[in-house]
Amino acid sequence: MKDLLQIKASSPRALIDDVTLYLTENTPHGWQEDRTPDGKVLFTIYLEDTTTAEAIVQGLAAQLPEVSVQRDTVENQEWALAWREFFTPVNAGEVFTVLPPWLADEVPDGRIPILIEPKTAFGTGHHGTTALCLTALANLSSSGVVGNKGTFLDLGTGSGILGLGCCLLGLSGMGLDIDPLAIENAVENKTLNKIGDEFSLSVGSLDTLDLELTFELVLANILAGPLKSMAPALVKRVAPGGSLVLSGILNEQADSVIEKYQAQGLPEPRRESAGEWTALIWERLG
Repeated sequence: MKDLLQIKASSPRALIDDVTLYLTENTPHGWQEDRTPDGKVLFTIYLEDTTTAEAIVQGLAAQLPEVSVQRDTVENQEWALAWREFFTPVNAGEVFTVLPPWLADEVPDGRIPILIEPKTAFGTGHHGTTALCLTALANLSSSGVVGNKGTFLDLGTGSGILGLGCCLLGLSGMGLDIDPLAIENAVENKTLNKIGDEFSLSVGSLDTLDLELTFELVLANILAGPLKSMAPALVKRVAPGGSLVLSGILNEQADSVIEKYQAQGLPEPRRESAGEWTALIWERLG
């Protein structure tokens, strides 16, 4: 089994969004994020291709010199075993438990399981932004804001985890991602959760959708920068009376994101926070 190249990038808090954006644009897979005792975030990437790894190391050094980057080699088998140790069940709010298929029998009574095959950082429920979105989704459903026959759009679907949660609550809709590997992972997770045609998956962005297509629930768990730039297009995708959930936003970025959406006529949203991350929730718009 071929060894993997391991890249570790230690980022100051102020540059987390910049590193995330760089990796999103240059890494063919996902990555792991861990908070270190000194308040920094450690990004860990595993790659098979030496050329890609070297390009990422050089790119980070050139564009973000404040980020400390280390490179090493690990055995592929060790990586697989490490993921099994890392990926423990995660309770998101009062409804969902996210867990890998090898722990499918360990779902607590009364909770809805979402099975996710780990593919690094496409979305496993461990990240605060994913947990915030799942909790918001469960609350919107339990309060009756989103009906169990509603439609949804999961923008930047990654592993498909949010779309799967929607379907398990009775909604139907679609997931979009610009990364073909993410869509492959989402399709795999659809099968794991026995989800069918109620969840369609496509490589693409908002621009690829029919101009008149709207949804009763729109979820976008991406980055603050893209969320701000796509505010006009994203708001248009929310059906009258629909709801909008945005995440992937650092606490200190929330005000600037809200400003862009208020410029589109939206009111002040509800804010939910987990650690350094904030989710913004608008209910019954229009």
